[in-house]
Amino acid sequence: MSRDVNSILNSVSELKDVEPNYPDEITVFPMAVYSTVRKTFNRNADNEETDTSWTVTIDVFKQQGSLTAIVDEITAKFANIGFVATVQQANQAGFNRSIITLTGVIDNTSRRVYQAH
Repeated sequence: MSRDVNSILNSVSELKDVEPNYPDEITVFPMAVYSTVRKTFNRNADNEETDTSWTVTIDVFKQQGSLTAIVDEITAKFANIGFVATVQQANQAGFNRSIITLTGVIDNTSRRVYQAH
């Protein structure tokens, strides 16, 4: 999943840097830092994981100006494959920051994403 997230974020042309871990210093803007969390959602009778719940968290940083266009593009790209997003503004001294949290369950056989209710 991390490779998929990295690939999607790197397709956002306005992002100048994409990192899977926080760098010591944030010096390139706009940038995105992401993390993924997985947990078993369903197992079959043979105890094989058939569905996995994923949470992807993406922090987007921009030195000045609005992050709306970048955030909208990221959430749209993930919505196209079935993830649902929530966005929180978390501006800091010296830069603007948005936190995108994406959730979805992946059927490990069909590779389709759905929402658990």
